[in-house]
Amino acid sequence: MLLAIPAALWAWRIGRQFFIDWAPLFAFWMVYDRLRLVQPFLLERVAVKTPYLIELWAFGWMAGGEVPAHAARTWLAAHSSVPVWAAAWWAAQLIYLSHVAILPMLFLPWWWKGRRDETYRSRFTQHMRGFFALHLLGISIYLLLPVAPPWWVGLYGMAQPSAELLAQTKMSAAMDGIIVQNLIQNASHWFAAVPSLHGAYPVLLLLLSLKDRSRLKTGLLFIYAAAMWVTTVVLNQHYIVDLLAGAVIAVIAWWFARNGLPFLRNKPRKDERDQVLLRSAAGD
Repeated sequence: MLLAIPAALWAWRIGRQFFIDWAPLFAFWMVYDRLRLVQPFLLERVAVKTPYLIELWAFGWMAGGEVPAHAARTWLAAHSSVPVWAAAWWAAQLIYLSHVAILPMLFLPWWWKGRRDETYRSRFTQHMRGFFALHLLGISIYLLLPVAPPWWVGLYGMAQPSAELLAQTKMSAAMDGIIVQNLIQNASHWFAAVPSLHGAYPVLLLLLSLKDRSRLKTGLLFIYAAAMWVTTVVLNQHYIVDLLAGAVIAVIAWWFARNGLPFLRNKPRKDERDQVLLRSAAGD
């Protein structure tokens, strides 16, 4: 029974540290989920026609005068009976879904090893700082500039989103793939197309990996980024311009991850200040 006391104290201490260290990610998940409460107030401001026209102007040449997302969906639907393309369709959905799990899968071992290894601690802290900046930029833009994804245009044309249209939307008519349909149906904000966090996540991970000077790691992340970008377009979830906007905020977040806030850059951490005070006291 007595062993339960130190065990409880250890669990409380490590649990508290876990929640403190992971607070930026938890906060993003909670705020993003609560966007469903804000979405009804944003419908009148959703940009539908302009992003479509920009995409058509910039990348219509790639798909015979159509936006690539619509053309890709049409082509794959026509070849869905071919086994290799049917398998590719499922693979695309799993790649798209990996966006949900990629951060916990990477961050958890870094955090655990970082409790005793400063290298892993530094890696965890830098990545968390970068993704905090990325999420802050993303949420701010979603609220300031809601944008309709290509599946909305494919389903309703240039119609302005309304509560009535949202209520009657059938995801099976807007996009293909049961996994993606369920994911979007339960999404908290249907008009958070710009910037694409699906496009931003792998770009930021790729940029943060450059300092490791590992060709293997950088190569794998580049392949993952390319696969995610292709997947989001093929699944009719994003325009290419959405992905480019995601890459832009990923670069900004990467800078923040490396540099932090200028006025805090040279400020010593609390544990460093404590060590300096202890050494001064010992000298006296």
